[in-house]
Amino acid sequence: MGHYILSKIFPPYEVKVTLGEVDAFLNQHAFLCKDVVRSEVASLAKVADKTVHSIRIDHMKPDHLALVLITNVLGRHLSSGQHHTYRGVLGMVGSDMLKVWSAAISRLKERGYYSADEADQDMQWIRDQVKAVG
Repeated sequence: MGHYILSKIFPPYEVKVTLGEVDAFLNQHAFLCKDVVRSEVASLAKVADKTVHSIRIDHMKPDHLALVLITNVLGRHLSSGQHHTYRGVLGMVGSDMLKVWSAAISRLKERGYYSADEADQDMQWIRDQVKAVG
């Protein structure tokens, strides 16, 4: 119990660094969707055990983990239909989310975390998701 409370008050270094990467990326690329995405990604990153494990044990870099968490949150939102004006057409917030998704996938590829094929597959997946729901 004590460890849990301490990690809430004083998050581990890995959580702080990952959240710093999230903020840097979202400040550069997100506009209308920034608060929603930041809030959900922060909730995921603050699961200290998972974040620490990803960085210390799986040897993910904090920027890589931040981008994966961002794309996970965006993928869930964009495939939910709640940001569509009507079927296959995104509203303003959804369009911003798609722009941020594309930027995150590009960054994953630029930094060598994704191959060109993986990036293309994820871009095709999100286009299919957007087209199918709403």
